[in-house]
Formats: sequence, structure tokens, C-alpha cells
Amino acid sequence: MKLLNRDSSKENRATKSVYILLTRFGDNTSKFISLVTRCYYTHASIGLEEDMSRFYSFVYKGFIVEEIPRYLKPEKPPMPCELYKIDVCEKVYKRIKKMLHSFEEAKKKFRYTRLGVASCIFGIPYKEHLSYFCSHFVADVLKKSGAAGIKKKSCLYLPKDLRKLDKLKLTFRGNLLTFARHFGIIPAYA
Repeated sequence: MKLLNRDSSKENRATKSVYILLTRFGDNTSKFISLVTRCYYTHASIGLEEDMSRFYSFVYKGFIVEEIPRYLKPEKPPMPCELYKIDVCEKVYKRIKKMLHSFEEAKKKFRYTRLGVASCIFGIPYKEHLSYFCSHFVADVLKKSGAAGIKKKSCLYLPKDLRKLDKLKLTFRGNLLTFARHFGIIPAYA
């Protein structure tokens, strides 16, 4: 009897984690999106286990690197958030890291698409060249990297749809201040 040659290399085993951070901004646009989509969380971003203080996403200004401490302002209540984790093999992790680096290097080429958001809300696939909205971007990275089974077009994903992905595990629920303290981004006494 011949045993099948299994690839037991470290590169193909789940050894790294990728994180999806869902947040809710307190502005009127976020409130409107929440009302129309029936989504509590209105923003999605993706991050790597190497640095829990940095996440990548799209906002009305285009592609951004979100620094968590930047969102912690004493005069404003901390934003509610949920953090999901997806375990991936080294190969997929490196692919995602490379994709995020490419977006960062060419960020001036990319735009935010309001029309894409509106189309998504109505369930109509719409993709502009080099344009994304937050959850579309996250779904696209997960799909193209092979990290998660994205069953529909990535431009049809709202933050609430990302929560339903099979491989995602909820690892934190609270607000950005408790998140930052929990992960040591800011001191617990701050």
C-alpha cells in the first residue's frame, strides 16, 4: 500500500493570522449607511498579526493605512468595534502582505467609489477601475489571496457579510479604546 505524498511543509499549514476589523464611525454618513443597510458596523479594514495597530482600508479619501491610536480622541466616545481572525498558511499570508504593500505603494492611483457602495446596497454588482469601498476591498483581498471562500462578487460585500465568512472567528468585541488596551497599543492606564 502506497501512502499519498502529503505536503507537510510549514508554508502550507495555518501558521499566521489575518484580522478583519469592523467599526462604526459616529458621523452622519455612517449613521445613514447603517440605517439603509441595517448594518451596525459600517466600516471594514484588514490587518496583519505583525502590527495590530495598523489596518488597511478605503475611505472617501481613497486607500488608507489606519493607525488605531489616531482614532482615540478624548473628546469623542470610542468607536464600537469587532475583530475577527482568520488563520492562513505562510504562503497566503505573504500574498496578502504583498498585496497590501502594493496598494500602499500605489495609493494615489486608487479612489473610493460612492457609486460602488450604492450599487452594493441594492445588490447590483458594480466595479470601477482602481476604485473600492471598504468592505469591497477587504473581500477582494481575501478572495484574491485565497484566504477565504468569497462566494459572490467582492463588490457585493458589506461589513455584515464579512462577519458570515466560514473561516472567520470573532476574537474581540468592544470599542477601539478597550481594543487598544487589550492588544498593548496604548498602556492600560491611558
